[in-house]
Amino acid sequence: MNQKMLRRLPAMTAGLLALATSAVASAPVSGSTLPVPANNAAIIYEGRSDSTATGAVRIGFPGVTVHLRFRGTALTMRASASDDDLYFDVSVDGAAPTLLRLQKGESNYPVVQAESPGEHTVSLTRRNESWQGTCTIFDFAPGAGAELLSAPELPKRKLMLIGDSVTSGELTAYETGRDTRAKINSNARLSYGMILARQLGAQCHVVSYGGRGIIRDWQGIRDTRNAPQFYELALPDDPAVRWDHRRYVPDAIGIQLGTNDFSQGIPDQNEFVNAYVQFLEKIRRDAPEALIFLMESPMLADDPVRGPRRAALHSYLEQIVARVGSAKVVIAPLDHYPGVPGNTHPTGAEHAAMAAALAPLVRAALGW
Repeated sequence: MNQKMLRRLPAMTAGLLALATSAVASAPVSGSTLPVPANNAAIIYEGRSDSTATGAVRIGFPGVTVHLRFRGTALTMRASASDDDLYFDVSVDGAAPTLLRLQKGESNYPVVQAESPGEHTVSLTRRNESWQGTCTIFDFAPGAGAELLSAPELPKRKLMLIGDSVTSGELTAYETGRDTRAKINSNARLSYGMILARQLGAQCHVVSYGGRGIIRDWQGIRDTRNAPQFYELALPDDPAVRWDHRRYVPDAIGIQLGTNDFSQGIPDQNEFVNAYVQFLEKIRRDAPEALIFLMESPMLADDPVRGPRRAALHSYLEQIVARVGSAKVVIAPLDHYPGVPGNTHPTGAEHAAMAAALAPLVRAALGW
C-alpha cells in the first residue's frame, strides 16, 4: 500500500473506483478477495479507453467515467499513472464527489471504505486534459465477503464533444489565488459538454486535446495529431491504439475547434474550410444520423492587434455548413467569455452558461 498516497487522500465514508468494459465475466463476482480485472464485464466505462490482453484498462481522454456497483465494505484499486497529479472525481451513491489523486508509477488506492456492509454504486471521472498523462487500471480488490455487482445501465441517449482545452474543461476547477497552470484546475466533469449531457440525460464522450486544432496547433505546428487525427484514437497520444467507432454512435456531436488554428493569425480560408469539411465527412461516416453542431470559439475576439479572428471563424463556419448542405449540420453560436486574469479559458461558471446556451438547440433538434 502506498502510505504516502493514503496520507494525501481525505478520509471518506466512501470513495470510488472502477473501470472498464470489455468482456471478461458477465456474472457478478462474489465472496472472493481475489483482484477483479479492470475489464470485467460487470464494470462499465463511459468514454474512450483501451482494454489490454492482461485485463487492464488504459484511459487518456478527459471525462472518462468508470461505473461500478458492489456489495461490501471496502474496495481497493491497483493503478499506474504515467505522470504525477492525475486527478479523478469520485462519487459514491450519488454523493458529492471527493478528490482522488494518483501519482506517477503503480500503487494501490483505497476507493471505498464503508463502516458497515451495504450495496454501493460508485463512479469515477478523469478530470485531467489529454496531454497531462495516461492512467492504467489493473484490477480491483474487494474486501472479505464483498460482491461485485453489475453496474447500472447508462442512458440511451448519446452525446459526443470534440474540441481542444475548452472542451477538456481546462480552467473549470480554478480557485482564486491558485496558479492557473496547475493540473488541478482542469476538471472535465465540470466542462460544458458533460454538464450538457447531465442536463439532457445522456451519455457523454469527450474527445478533446488542449492546444490542437483542425489544421494546426496553438503554436502553428501542422505536423502533429490535430483533431482529424486524434479523433481516430482510443488513447490520444498512442497512434497504434485505434478507436472502433461502432462501439459508440452518438445522437448528437458538438465540435468546438478553431481557437488554436487562429492563435497565430487567421488561417487561409480555403485550407481551413476544406480541412473542416473533410473532417465532417469522416465524422458523418461514423454517425450518419447524428445532429452535428459547430460551435463558435468562446475565447476568440476581434481586436485591432490580432485582427477580426472571431468574425473570420464565424464566416468560415458559415461556408462549411453551406458546403456540407445538410439540415443535420448547424452552427451553434456561443458568446465570448473572458476567463480570469492570466488565463482566458472559460471558468466553471462560464462553462455552465455555455451548456445552458446549447441545451435548447439540442432539445429542439432531437426532441429531448
